[in-house]
Amino acid sequence: MYVAVRLKEDAMLSSVRRHRTIRSLSLALVAFAALLLPVTPAHATYGAPFTVWAEIYGNGGSTQLARLDGTLQFDDGNTKIYYNLELCRRSSFTGPQVKVYVNNTFVTSLYWSGGYSTAVCPSFYTATPLSAELTYGGTIYNVSLILVGSEFPNNVYTERTKRRDYDNPFN
Repeated sequence: MYVAVRLKEDAMLSSVRRHRTIRSLSLALVAFAALLLPVTPAHATYGAPFTVWAEIYGNGGSTQLARLDGTLQFDDGNTKIYYNLELCRRSSFTGPQVKVYVNNTFVTSLYWSGGYSTAVCPSFYTATPLSAELTYGGTIYNVSLILVGSEFPNNVYTERTKRRDYDNPFN
């Protein structure tokens, strides 16, 4: 009888060990799988778009140099903006550009690089589409877009600008 009880106890211990081993292997597999999965960052939720529009003129206001048209959006985390713009060139001596300032600090310039005619920039324009998400290293309180074009009246290079300011609605 002692042998039968002993065999039964050994069988039970073997079953417990097997269960623990399977459980340990399962946990290790789950942990390993978690390490292999890519970490996806939280996605920004963008607010309603602000309409962006500016034109600059030269020659005493009679010659259109450049135009900027599109939208700008702020994220609810206060650290990103998304812009979707068309930068149009008509008579600007050099290709126009847009200077981007965040909290009155220069961040980047967006450049016209040629392009095509669009509804925003009719046949006498050429447009460069500019779309991107811009991440700032701190809280965004406001964004300024400065459209820059140029002319060459009386053999003197002259830049013309138009500034548009946008406050972040999330702070």
